[in-house]
Amino acid sequence: MRITKRGTRPDGFFTGNHFPDGRAGTERLPYQVFASCRREQAPVIEELILMQLQHGFDQGYQLEIKPRPHQALIDFTVSLACSTPERASVVRLVSCLGQEKSVHGLRWQSMPLAR
Repeated sequence: MRITKRGTRPDGFFTGNHFPDGRAGTERLPYQVFASCRREQAPVIEELILMQLQHGFDQGYQLEIKPRPHQALIDFTVSLACSTPERASVVRLVSCLGQEKSVHGLRWQSMPLAR
């Protein structure tokens, strides 16, 4: 592992100038989080998701809850948009859901921008 001394790093690299157009990560990018759990655990997971979104994410989001047909599972889909600095809230949500024993499936992805 190489550690660079503070005086030898390239100027401007850590000051936000490394973004090509100079916006410093203010663009809001869309993400989706998918989780599934058993039906009887759905209220607990829903409460956990809402708590994480309310405490760490001030912008709008959409939570979709769907039961799987012919299975005892519930699917949660959280759609949201956040800037690069706000992405830590999405990471916390995914980490918190990943630690729950009742969550059977979990993934998150960035969505392509609509042009």
